[in-house]
Amino acid sequence: MDDEARFAELISGAGHELRSPLTSIKGFSSTLVKRWDRFTDEQRLQFIETIHSDSERMSRIVSEVLDLARVEVGQLELQLGPVDLSVATKIVLERLEDRAGIERVEVDIPDGLSAWTDRERFERSLENLVENAIKFSEEGPVRIVASEKDGAILLTIANSGEGIAPERLPKLFSGPGPRGQKAPTGTGLGLLLTRRILNAQGASITVDSRLGEGTTFTLKLPAKGEVG
Repeated sequence: MDDEARFAELISGAGHELRSPLTSIKGFSSTLVKRWDRFTDEQRLQFIETIHSDSERMSRIVSEVLDLARVEVGQLELQLGPVDLSVATKIVLERLEDRAGIERVEVDIPDGLSAWTDRERFERSLENLVENAIKFSEEGPVRIVASEKDGAILLTIANSGEGIAPERLPKLFSGPGPRGQKAPTGTGLGLLLTRRILNAQGASITVDSRLGEGTTFTLKLPAKGEVG
């Protein structure tokens, strides 16, 4: 498959993923407009919270598509600087505080440990990875651990879930799979985009997984400057 066909497939996959939150937003907002008086204040609040959540989901998908397009044409501008990993992780977990399973997340990051990265895109990537780790593990902890080694920051997100089949691992960072196939990060763009953005700043992401034992993603980030 050539680059043009591959990119068209990615956009098609993202468009398909946008339909679900858009349908939800249209349905709940239409119901509120037409039948406002039939619901209690608590029910209205639940509807509005759902609309807000799905709007955030759509916004993230659109941002991923736009960033991927910029990467493909070499026009992605990264705002690199020191990012306190403990603070950034706290922000991400606060965004996910209403997500089922979030209480299973355990964090072990030394205070003041920083990486040289793009704050906004790092937080978005971490959010994708944490959501993925929760989604594919029905029980057991999801651990976020960071340490510094040889001038680089190693950040791992690990679960003890179902794991990933060996034949799928080489294609994990390639974008959306076939329609209907259960794929990490929802859109299938998250892992692809994370790898591209990390590579653009001299960093990397790898995955280790065994069926029935869980999955660990490892981000290698510069502590300062570039990592070879």
